[in-house]
Amino acid sequence: MPAVITLLIPLFLMILLGYILKYFNIVHVEFWPALEKITYFVFFPALLIHQLSQPPLHDLNALPLAIVFALAVCLSAVLLLLLRRFLPISEVVFGSLFQGSIRFNSYLGVAVALSLHSTLGLLVSAVALIAMIPLINVWCVFVLARGNGKQKMTATAFGVVLLKNPLIIGCFIGISLNFLSWELPLFIKPLFHILGQATLPLGLLAVGAALQLTAIQNNSWVLLLSLILKLLLFPVLVWLLCKWLNIIEVMQDIAVMFAALPTATSAYILARQMRGDYVLMANIITAQTLLAMLTMPIIMMLLASHAN
Repeated sequence: MPAVITLLIPLFLMILLGYILKYFNIVHVEFWPALEKITYFVFFPALLIHQLSQPPLHDLNALPLAIVFALAVCLSAVLLLLLRRFLPISEVVFGSLFQGSIRFNSYLGVAVALSLHSTLGLLVSAVALIAMIPLINVWCVFVLARGNGKQKMTATAFGVVLLKNPLIIGCFIGISLNFLSWELPLFIKPLFHILGQATLPLGLLAVGAALQLTAIQNNSWVLLLSLILKLLLFPVLVWLLCKWLNIIEVMQDIAVMFAALPTATSAYILARQMRGDYVLMANIITAQTLLAMLTMPIIMMLLASHAN
């Protein structure tokens, strides 16, 4: 399916450009943390609010799709915890394996969804963000806290963290405006449109800048296991759940694409904050992002051939 490859290649080239810009110090090193921060807190929420406040969400029938995403995360988490008993690794190492197996790169996901399916792609992306981000954070903090008894988080503190998540806030505002049939104010709407347009290119550059190719060393079986679990088995699980709940084909394709995404670069930050194995986490993030350039087109082409 050449069209899929044609649409994906520019996105991955943007990631490569981000890596090159940082590697050769073409821009100041302090630029990248600031870019990631402003994209996360300003551009991305503006994109979500602007896009989600416009199309008719009432006909989306998002509940079955949200159930698919939530079930996929919870089933994967439970299976990983059961698998933990048979793995000869420390809790700290398992924390990185766990994050690498269920987190997803939202920047890349929204970019691909928008490129392939336009507005519908963003709507399904919003369902994925709302259904998975809170659950994934609950599971990841729980597992990392197990590996480090000193870093606990109360339910209240965790709730505050989720409520302050700019992506969750953006989805909530956009969807609320849509269902209430309210429009953004006259001068705010074009402003959010302009801000939102900056999200995809800057977000993809930030993904590339976060890659640490020098971190891929002494590749262990743990790294290989994370690649298999996240890039192969997790998409299959989502596909099976979509079939079980009779999700329509185009939404099913977007859902499986989201499941096939590499893990999020934010996993590295959380691993450092909670004293996890952040070196292994960097290995997993980089290896998955690079391999996803191959696995994502293959998975999407297989889906297309199956549909035909």
